[in-house]
Amino acid sequence: MKKYLLYLILLSSSCMLSAQTPDWVDFGQRQQLYPDSEYFIGFGMNELKKGESENVLLEKLKMVAIEELVSTVQVTVESVTTQLQSQVNEQVSNELKSASTAFSKIDLTGLKTETYFDKRKKMGYALAWVNKQKLIDYYQAKLDNYNYTIAGHIAVAEQFVEKDDKENALKAFYSCMPLFREAESAYAIVWLLKASTAQIAQINAYEVQVKYGIEQLYRSDHVSLKELCSFLSYGLKLQTGDFSKNIRIGSFTYEDSRMSSPFSRRFISAFETELIEGGGFLVSSSAGKAGARAPEYILSGTYWKDGENLKVITTLRDVSNGKPLASAEGTMPVGWLTERDISYTPENFGQAAESMMQFKSNEITNGGMTLELWTNKGNDSPIFEENDTLKIYIRVNNVCYLRIVDYMADGSKVLLVDNEYIGSDKVNKIVEIPAVFQCAPPFGAEFLQANAQTKAFEPLYTKNEYGYDFIQEDLNVVLSKTRGFKKMSNEDLKAEKRVVVTTMKRINHKEN
Repeated sequence: MKKYLLYLILLSSSCMLSAQTPDWVDFGQRQQLYPDSEYFIGFGMNELKKGESENVLLEKLKMVAIEELVSTVQVTVESVTTQLQSQVNEQVSNELKSASTAFSKIDLTGLKTETYFDKRKKMGYALAWVNKQKLIDYYQAKLDNYNYTIAGHIAVAEQFVEKDDKENALKAFYSCMPLFREAESAYAIVWLLKASTAQIAQINAYEVQVKYGIEQLYRSDHVSLKELCSFLSYGLKLQTGDFSKNIRIGSFTYEDSRMSSPFSRRFISAFETELIEGGGFLVSSSAGKAGARAPEYILSGTYWKDGENLKVITTLRDVSNGKPLASAEGTMPVGWLTERDISYTPENFGQAAESMMQFKSNEITNGGMTLELWTNKGNDSPIFEENDTLKIYIRVNNVCYLRIVDYMADGSKVLLVDNEYIGSDKVNKIVEIPAVFQCAPPFGAEFLQANAQTKAFEPLYTKNEYGYDFIQEDLNVVLSKTRGFKKMSNEDLKAEKRVVVTTMKRINHKEN
């Protein structure tokens, strides 16, 4: 009998040990097991809701953890490249900017996940992690492969040039363009992890060679916006062939600022027309309605001032995996824009750029909560013209308090939502912010900043004018009171999202 009782005790102890809570569930233990110096991590936790199964909850949390990991990498890439640009030479700075804007979705090589459900607390947990050294090895190998593949395409193109087969030579040269965009994304990761980026020098040399080859085969002065759009459309067409899928034209923003401009507006309008009429593409520049399914393919880009020219890079991507299908690059004289009084930066660019630097410093990552923020024109650097109506939408995956601030073009700060409690009835649902705004002067880049956290926010000092609560404290104070202290526990959940909105005077005519 004693032996039997002893057996039961040992069996019970064994079951208790097997059901023991994993160390990574605890915030402090997690920091020790997966230090920032060695890992990117994502974490998710939530309570089991009535009618929900454990497996469904854990699968959701696993996706939350993966999404948080990816978001952490994206935010860190943008933040680090922005901070470093003032510390490096011009060539490296341009490479960093290009890498930052080209960065799409990280290849989660070596991704591992783990889940746990606490039956007593009815709480689910999920962890996702990636070893940084494995990422370095993977992306450096990718850069080597891009070098090899691009060299092969160039060799094929040169063979066609010798045969005077211009069309196939152009196709071979253009087949390198998506590879350059992918290489820039890989470069962003390798740079971020402070590893050797020697391979990018050869890739940059190949890019110069490819651009020269294209210019020799298809000369175009691009003296007008229409000619630039025609050149870009032709380059995309050579890469895609007959492309019957629907494409949405996204934003075209200045350098790595995520800011649009009067030029952006003119370019998108002219480019859409050329893509449809000249390229036979099925495209639209209209953003989907709130909560609508994302488009399968998106065409977006950036532009830069390069001497006396404006250089435009456009890339067609598969939204599901972020992979570039085609890319094209062209230039046009800045003088053409100057003659027509078309600015390629927002009216308040200098001030807005300084604010962006402050936003990116100590931005919240790994907060354990997901927060989405968008407008009735989407969240991809939308443009609002005079008298347009602006609506704001959010979605969170946890009970929380919400704060939304509009950092306006003239430097004013309007507190739109403060300590709004998002209860369990609104979790994972689209919430429309009641306030509706009409676009009016002053025009320029504005920042819609949303923060969510499980604790109430520290009060801000405001003054009510014209029906709005204007914040009287400076940006650093607002960010300090909104972001609060560094996350210290599982229960201290935080998230932030920002949408750059560019407002401008309405025009009633098109000029290409």
